[in-house]
Amino acid sequence: MSDGTLAALGWTDELEAAFTPHRERGFRPARVVAEHRGGYYVRSELGDRLAHARGRLRDDEIWGGMPAVGDWVVVCDAPGERDAIEALLPRRTKVSRKTPWLKAEEHILVANVDTVLGFHDLHHLFDAIVTGDDVSAHKPAPDAFAEAALRLGLTAGDCLVIEDSAIGIAAARAFGAACLKVGEFAQAA
Repeated sequence: MSDGTLAALGWTDELEAAFTPHRERGFRPARVVAEHRGGYYVRSELGDRLAHARGRLRDDEIWGGMPAVGDWVVVCDAPGERDAIEALLPRRTKVSRKTPWLKAEEHILVANVDTVLGFHDLHHLFDAIVTGDDVSAHKPAPDAFAEAALRLGLTAGDCLVIEDSAIGIAAARAFGAACLKVGEFAQAA
């Protein structure tokens, strides 16, 4: 990317390798910078543009395959000076939660946060960063909390977990830590 736009957003050699087959077909890479009324704003060499998912990606919506803010996507031109999102490039990290419906499914809130932390040199603000990639069992298993405590040299009794979901509270309890449910001030879960 000659103008540095994508490099400034965290474009890496790994992303370039994943994108190569798409480039050969005339697509270009972009980063999702915002969600907007069922669509997205993406940033690419062409600047910020409104985009929408189409084709197979759109069909994947019911399976949680839609882009999230921070994702790298494969785009092409669409009518009206917009982009069409054709595919997602591999995510490195994500912040997600389980949907509150009867059938709990993953809802990705933001992706590739580690790129932002690294690019802006924010890693030093955290004593430990644990993602879902660091553990084999996810909530309601306590593995992520246990790994974070291990990295910090703490026991469960030293920790306060702040959570916003029942599954997260169950994980905190299984870990043996005190837990505060967000939104219910001064009430221990």
